[in-house]
Amino acid sequence: MFEPFIGQGIPPAIFWTFVGLGIIVQGISKSGFAGGVGLLTIPLMMLVMPVDKVVATLLPLLILLDFNAIYHHRRNKVWEHIMAIYIPSLAGILAGAFLWWWIGREGVEAYAVSIKRFVGVIAILFALYILARDRALDWVNRLHFGRKTAWTAGTLSGFTSTMAHSAGPIVSLYMFSQNMGKSLFVGTTAWTFMLINLTKLPFFVGVGLVRKDVLLFDTVLVWLIPLGSFLGKWMHDRIAEQTFNRLIMVFVLIAGLPLITNINLILLILERLVRPLMQTV
Repeated sequence: MFEPFIGQGIPPAIFWTFVGLGIIVQGISKSGFAGGVGLLTIPLMMLVMPVDKVVATLLPLLILLDFNAIYHHRRNKVWEHIMAIYIPSLAGILAGAFLWWWIGREGVEAYAVSIKRFVGVIAILFALYILARDRALDWVNRLHFGRKTAWTAGTLSGFTSTMAHSAGPIVSLYMFSQNMGKSLFVGTTAWTFMLINLTKLPFFVGVGLVRKDVLLFDTVLVWLIPLGSFLGKWMHDRIAEQTFNRLIMVFVLIAGLPLITNINLILLILERLVRPLMQTV
């Protein structure tokens, strides 16, 4: 039933494992740790799925996660900062939607490698950001990003979010510079992403990314959201955020580098190690 969602040559067991881990990471990120560590989900799933299916599958699930986040932070928001990012993000969303329309018209296969490399570069940059996060936040803490920065950050957020749901670090850095305090920071960021993701949805439907088969596939995965949220809350009080972020950094590098080099790590391992071993048994 879900064969179009499975990457060529990927065994079903590995497919479901990587996709399941990707969704759980999103739940953990939203409920237990700040900083956009859910970005790991994109390269993780792109190792086992076509790129357009990854982007389409995640959007409805991200919206559900956003609603859960704003329910818990419904009073923790600063509309001025939300609108400072959201309004310019509309231009980025339009540009990203047009690009997806163009890719769909020309054929996704022709642009799959470019999209993977785009995601891989963002993933590597995010891993480096985690590595230097304390210094980066110290630098941002001395600044107060104003309207001009908001327009740039908002436009980039809309575009990167539309192309690969990867605007987390951009929005987080801008919001952190506003010195709102932890609760307002988390809540304002959650409300910002809810508006961006809801705005993306009709465009994703219009360009043919989100269809009935995608929604059906999401119904199979939706139960992983509360599981990830539970794990996030459980881990929040038991694992230091710095330790968790550095662990995520390692996995982001492992998943991101193959996207840049266009080497499917899963198929390589299967070809070089697993299948020869099976032949000798």
